[in-house]
Amino acid sequence: MRVGIDAGQVLSGQGGVAAYSRELVKALAAPELNDEIVLYDLEGRMPRRALFEQALGPLPARVVVGCGTDEELESLDVFHAPAFAMPPPGAPRHLFTLHDLTVISHPECHTIGNRVRTLTSLAEALSRGATLLAVSEATRREAQRLLAIPPAAMEVLPPFVNAIFSPAGSAQDDLEVAHQLGIRRPCALVVGSLEPRKNLSRLLDAWSQLPAAMQSAHQLVVVGGEGWKELGVRRQLRAMVRDGSVVRAGFVAESSLAAQYRQTRAFVFPSIAEGFGLPVAEAIACGAPVVTSNRSSLPEVAGQAAILVDPENTEDLAVAIQSLLEDRELRHGLREAGLERAQCHASAVLLPKLRAIYQRAASA
Repeated sequence: MRVGIDAGQVLSGQGGVAAYSRELVKALAAPELNDEIVLYDLEGRMPRRALFEQALGPLPARVVVGCGTDEELESLDVFHAPAFAMPPPGAPRHLFTLHDLTVISHPECHTIGNRVRTLTSLAEALSRGATLLAVSEATRREAQRLLAIPPAAMEVLPPFVNAIFSPAGSAQDDLEVAHQLGIRRPCALVVGSLEPRKNLSRLLDAWSQLPAAMQSAHQLVVVGGEGWKELGVRRQLRAMVRDGSVVRAGFVAESSLAAQYRQTRAFVFPSIAEGFGLPVAEAIACGAPVVTSNRSSLPEVAGQAAILVDPENTEDLAVAIQSLLEDRELRHGLREAGLERAQCHASAVLLPKLRAIYQRAASA
């Protein structure tokens, strides 16, 4: 097959869509495959191959950088759009990744610009007959509920998870990473940009409800970019950073994030709604014990490998965190369940399914 991919997020993006795009291209570049992959940047920057290799590592000769001519686009069997942008009309068949529909279900959690961009690209994908690829069964159900798209008309495939997220690592090296980030005590960890959907305000409130001795003995580590809207959360976060109970790590490299997943006593992800919830998949792949929401896709991602809570119930969230921090056996049980669950997201499992989806999309 000859597959085109909008890989612009590989070069400059951060967050879930960028991670999705990077791992997608890396999986398709695997040595056991022989499909020709043509990389594009639909933002029009015309990047050189060297820039993609700088971001992804060495690529085989069958992975090329496209120039976007009509002739080239027409030669593709399928064009995969993973980042909310559709290719020029010359590409005859399209696969559009539907990451979530929270711009419709939770519009208050998004900026107007984000909503317009997402809905415009989705409308274009539907008008051009693109095959929709949902990242979870929960997202497929949302598409049926909100857009009246029959489930049978959509494909479902979870994101590929970077192999760096694994339980294998040097305890000493992981500890050094923690010290570099300012972590001096056993910790709980949350990963996510500062945006309303991530529910950080309730998490900070739940942390404040823990017994004083437990707060003194632990730190809450907040990893993620700046996001949008959450001015009140930023003030709350700054105050808790000043008193030493919270460490604001900001955006960190994936190697450092993997080290923190392995080190944490509780990974907490109380999001209001997720299309998939990649940090949960990363955490369980590293053996982190998880507390997450009982909503949207998160129970689907975690399976039996997490404590599920109502994300709007601060008291329940605090109880779950406290349980993990003080119960070693509970942490061990969740770790083992998580490592087993992580096999569902292994590249060896997902890659044949992705190629079958491409074949179906190309023949649609």
